[in-house]
Order: sequence, then structure tokens, then C-alpha cells
Amino acid sequence: MYTDKSIFQLLKILSDGKIHTYKSLSASLGCTSLSLVKFLQDTFHQDIDINQIRGVGLCWQRPFEWINESVVRSYLSDQERNFNIVIFDLLDSTNSYLLRNKSYYLKDIRTPVVVAELQTRGRGTNNRSWFSDLGGCLTFSILWKFKRNIKYLSSLSLALGVSLIRAFKNISLDNIQLKWPNDIVHNKRKFAGILIECKTNRDGSVTAIIGIGVNLKLSSNIPHCLNYSATDLFQISGRMHSRNQILALLLSELRCVLESFGTDGFSIFRDEWESYHAYQGQSVVLHLSNQDNIEGIVDGVKNDGSLVLITSSGRQHYNIGEISLRTIV
Repeated sequence: MYTDKSIFQLLKILSDGKIHTYKSLSASLGCTSLSLVKFLQDTFHQDIDINQIRGVGLCWQRPFEWINESVVRSYLSDQERNFNIVIFDLLDSTNSYLLRNKSYYLKDIRTPVVVAELQTRGRGTNNRSWFSDLGGCLTFSILWKFKRNIKYLSSLSLALGVSLIRAFKNISLDNIQLKWPNDIVHNKRKFAGILIECKTNRDGSVTAIIGIGVNLKLSSNIPHCLNYSATDLFQISGRMHSRNQILALLLSELRCVLESFGTDGFSIFRDEWESYHAYQGQSVVLHLSNQDNIEGIVDGVKNDGSLVLITSSGRQHYNIGEISLRTIV
């Protein structure tokens, strides 16, 4: 689905909310009327409501907001010079794109930002798929170079979780919390996540490719595809937020946290992270990768990002990537 760039061209033409005739659309797209019908079928499956006016043409009365570089930069204000923003209609994965082109973007003194309107092979942690919804999600990746091999790089995703919470607080979202190690949740339902892939460079520095996914307003069929409980910002707040504004807020906070993390590590964020943790002080069961289960009470995190549990065997800690967290029913 959505492998033909003409589909995106069609949607962008219809984004003005006006009625366009079939003839004018076919001419603009350089396609036949049969191809136009196929494009419309694809938009229907993506839950995009385009009105077909019999004998007249097509109209998209409630188009979503496309990511627009100039609009994002207007929200960034005096910070806009810090970012090199590249926007794609379609990518397999923004993280994969930056990994493939790492050497090129490492030459940029600005922070490279790659945004995709739609990902076909979006990835989450532990090789899970991250489902992308055209117009209803925000998916982007940034590249950040650490000048040295940071001792506690494993805690980077936790620090970045703090940056996402700060950004959402700027639009007055309440009850937004973190779930160890890198999920953003509301009432224990996930609506944003972080994927970090690190590569060590020849000079000993480390390049981090940081992928961010945020659900703004999921189509009705997406949640049925997921194997976890999901929500979106529209359900949480009752209104549709500007994707461009959200992107700008996230970029500002991410850069601020990355600069501090590069100097001071996770320790300066630990207390704040624990204050946001949805499971702090709660009884939980941890499912280890070897199928063992550990019960205990969450007692914060360590500077290396590991989760601390008070168990029947004493105070134990568990590393990122080895376990998943579920509350005890």
C-alpha cells in the first residue's frame, strides 16, 4: 500500500478542501480514471475519508496536517538553525534510512532529522513492528554523535523519555507517564515509544540513531493489529494537535536532554524519571527473556538504566532489553 508517489500527490492536491474534478485530477496525476479509483481504494483502507461527489469529482473536507519544514522551523524559533530537517512521504524506516546514510549525515554540524509521513517497516524495541498511520502518527529519527563512549549509554533511552514527557507537558497534557525502559503511556496504555541504535565510530565516538514514534490519532483499524494496549493524543486530550508543533517541541527537548546527557550522564535525570514512572513503588511481575518470572516492588532505577526491584531475595536490578514489565493482576 502507498508505494506509488501519485497517491501522496493526490492527497496533497485534495488537502485544499476544494472539489476537484476527475478529469483535472487524472491530468494532474498523469493517470487513468481506473488508476484514480485504485488510489481511492488505498485511501479508504487507511481510514482517510474522501468524498466522491457523483458526476462532479472528489473532495477531502477534513484533511490531516502534513509535516511542513517551514512550519516546524517557525515553531522552533531561534533553535531552527540547529536542525537539518528532511521530510519523506514514504520510507521503510526513518532509523534504517539514517543508518544507511550515517557517514553522509555525520558531516553535518546541525542535528539531522528525518521525518516520514508513512513508514512501511517501522521498528520498535526487541524487533517489534511499529505500526504507522498516515496522518495520524508522527514518526521521525535524529542522529546524535557523542564525542566519547559514555559509560552509561544504556540509560540513554530513559533520559530521552524525560525529554518526551517535558514536551508533552508543554501542551498541558496531564497524567502522562513513563514505563520502563522506553515507553510513554497514559493510564498504562502506550502512545509513544523510543528506539535507539548505536554505532561506535573509528575515533571512539558513538553515533546514536534515535527513532521516535507518537500516536496522534490512530485510524479505527490500527489498534486491532497491535499486541499491546495503545492510545493516542486525540483520545487523551479530546482534540487534534498540530503535528508540526509536536515535532518542534520534541526536537527542542530532545536536543536539550542529549546535550546534558553527553556531559553529565543519566544521574541528573534519575529523580525526574522516577517521578514520572507509572510503576514506581508498585508490585509487579517481570518476565525475563529466559521465561522466568520475578515478582517484586519497583524501587527506582540505577544510573546505568537498570530497573531496581525489592524481591524476596533482596534488592535486585535488571538490565534494559532483558525483561518486560507487567502489573500483577
